[in-house]
Amino acid sequence: MLYVSRFVNPRDVHVPGPLIDYVVISPPEYHTQSASVKYDPSICGRVMLSNACLPNNDKPDFEYVIARRVALEFVRLVERLGRPIAVNLGIGIPALAARIIRSEGIEDHVVTTVESGSWGGGIALGDDFGGVAISPKAILPMPDQFIMYEGGIIDAASLGFMQVGPNGGDVNPSFLPERVTGPGGFPVIAHGSPRLYFAGAFTAGKRDIAVINGRLAIVRDGPIIKFVKKPYKVGFNAELGLKMGKEVLYITERAVFRLTSEGLVLEEYAPGIDIEKDILTKMEFKLIISRHLQPMDNLVFRDGPMGLLEVVEKSVRR
Repeated sequence: MLYVSRFVNPRDVHVPGPLIDYVVISPPEYHTQSASVKYDPSICGRVMLSNACLPNNDKPDFEYVIARRVALEFVRLVERLGRPIAVNLGIGIPALAARIIRSEGIEDHVVTTVESGSWGGGIALGDDFGGVAISPKAILPMPDQFIMYEGGIIDAASLGFMQVGPNGGDVNPSFLPERVTGPGGFPVIAHGSPRLYFAGAFTAGKRDIAVINGRLAIVRDGPIIKFVKKPYKVGFNAELGLKMGKEVLYITERAVFRLTSEGLVLEEYAPGIDIEKDILTKMEFKLIISRHLQPMDNLVFRDGPMGLLEVVEKSVRR
């Protein structure tokens, strides 16, 4: 019997030998793990970091308010379904929700994914987003990840938005007239997810928005309107989303809107906000105000943990 002297587990082979002509070893300075990380063993799964080692922010600024409201919506979905859920998080503010989920200790109930293939872990932000998760529980090949997104395997997705239009809430995720930008994984995820929680600041540009004593204080608002009459490009078609039976929310620091067949409906507002001054006059189109309009949950504005673990454990036990 012939034995191979240098056995390699076939599942560890990603590029078969006959396809290789040369192997070029790249110097470390030209082959970093991400945009800002040279090498971190927790990124490639060689070590697992505890939640205490991950970045956190228990005192919410307005971006963390949005991320907390997204996390709260995930928890409400766990309550409705009575089981753990899998979700996708997009770039920007939605990615902050992963830190909320980890700091609240609910990562076994709300399992986060990003399009590059990671499941669980602390999602890296900024330039490192998309390719890096700290101590993920699984890393799948990206094609496999997108097959699952297309097939509707996730329960919900939280994606960012650049513009929202009046046609029921069409979304321009990233397109600008002066830049050549692609949609990334946005169309596939938006099409495959049964629930979409678009998350982002209500306005854009230089602004001064703070959380003071559990209330939102807009000292200086952003000069750029994001809820516009005509988005530059449309990455999510609201009419099609409704036909597919999707549940769609638009979560900002000062308001939460729901997509309906009649149009965009204002359902929640932040404490400390003047609805007419801070919401209605900062939009280029009219919206519907819900008859059940209510303040956003004060959990998202208070300092310290939100106590979401106790909530999901009770719902799963039921």
